[in-house]
Amino acid sequence: MNEFILAAQNLSTQLLPILGVAVLICLLIVLININKSVKAVNRTLEKTPTTIDLVDQSLEKIQAPLDTTVKVSKTVESIHDSSVEVCKKSVEFVKDNFETIKEKIIGEKKEEEVKKEPSPEDLIG
Repeated sequence: MNEFILAAQNLSTQLLPILGVAVLICLLIVLININKSVKAVNRTLEKTPTTIDLVDQSLEKIQAPLDTTVKVSKTVESIHDSSVEVCKKSVEFVKDNFETIKEKIIGEKKEEEVKKEPSPEDLIG
């Protein structure tokens, strides 16, 4: 058993520095990748104000047509509401005065029949 422990001690004495170097190399690679990522984020953040300014300018350009569209929409809505109101009032007027209109039309037809003189053919026939 002592021989096994001595062999393991010799092996670990030789492997420990090699494993330490391997861990340091892996740590160095991780740090380099983190550094690259941070630089990329910094570049992106530096471009952000310019992009936001461009978006603001585009929104300002679009605002005028949007205002016009809203005005036209309100006008169309107003015309629609007026049309609906006129139609409702017309229907109510006809409904309220249906009897008067009916009597007037019937009276005009009777007057036409009375005014119509019999033709000679009607008298002979």
